[in-house]
Amino acid sequence: CKKLLLSPLSAPPCFKTRLSPDDSKLLHVTIPTTPPVDAVLGGSLTLPCLVSLAHPPPSPSTNGRHAVLSLPRVKWSVLTQGRETEILVARGDRVRVSEAYKDRASLLNYAYSPADLTLRLDGLRQNDTGFYRCEVQQGLEDADDVAQIKVKGVVFHYRDASSRYAFTFELAREACEEIGAKIATPEQLLAAYHSGYEQCDAGWLSDHSVRYPIQMPREGCFGDMDGLPGVRNYGLLEPDELYDVYCYVENIEGEVFHGSAPQRFTFWEAKAYCLSHGAELATTAQLYAAWNDGLNHCSPGWLADGSVRYPIVTPRERCGGGEPGVRTVYRYSNQTGFPEADTRHDVYCFRSKRTI
Repeated sequence: CKKLLLSPLSAPPCFKTRLSPDDSKLLHVTIPTTPPVDAVLGGSLTLPCLVSLAHPPPSPSTNGRHAVLSLPRVKWSVLTQGRETEILVARGDRVRVSEAYKDRASLLNYAYSPADLTLRLDGLRQNDTGFYRCEVQQGLEDADDVAQIKVKGVVFHYRDASSRYAFTFELAREACEEIGAKIATPEQLLAAYHSGYEQCDAGWLSDHSVRYPIQMPREGCFGDMDGLPGVRNYGLLEPDELYDVYCYVENIEGEVFHGSAPQRFTFWEAKAYCLSHGAELATTAQLYAAWNDGLNHCSPGWLADGSVRYPIVTPRERCGGGEPGVRTVYRYSNQTGFPEADTRHDVYCFRSKRTI
């Protein structure tokens, strides 16, 4: 099993390959490990796969059952959360893409090079993370290879400490940068929506548009789409109009860790705690990235911007409801305002790789 990215992945074991490596076998399938394959939210994945056939495919003059059986059958599939899903199947000049991957998956070079089974997957979603198998059957022979892919990157909603809808476009862009992120693109928000993300708050995106993703349409969240699910779009707006913002974070060069004490911490005590552990207060973006990599704590903690949040991977009723995500503790019931600095909470610290 080959890992094409170094990101940790808490996933089930690799597919069990049907053939152990054996030089006596005539059919070989290989997923090369170089160059490294980038897999980021909203981007594209090119996953190479090469096959050495047991015997040449039939010539155009061959017909009948022998010709069909001699044609190699190609299958790409992915194992995510213990379930195998077919992506596409190809035989001869016919390629059938599964409904769930329509308009996203293709065999990049297969039409003119049948030994090149490179998979192209566009509009990557967080649930595209998994173990990818390239499998070929020819006659009685069967071979495959497997690679592990982790889709990096997370889109999240961010609000000013003072109130809802307080950012001009420029302030929105700066707010994302101040917490260690970038303002999200429309493509990233759309990919997050297709990954299951929902937020009924309009926010700036990098193209000067204002949008928000809705899975379950309801009163107050219809936007421009009435009762249909989808990403609501207010269009390109004047940069001095006021909204929240959607930010995007991909990589953090270090680790986020949870800190606690019997009496918990004020904001300033939390900052001192992190410093005493060779770290600093984590930013909101760093906490979201750590959550996306599996950090799970049902303990609200201080962050560098004065907000109090906690990451939930495994939802529990006492931890804020039935959906995974990063929860935020607001001062007011209308979900605005960060807690006062002298209130006591746990803390989330960040230690960079340079000091680990």
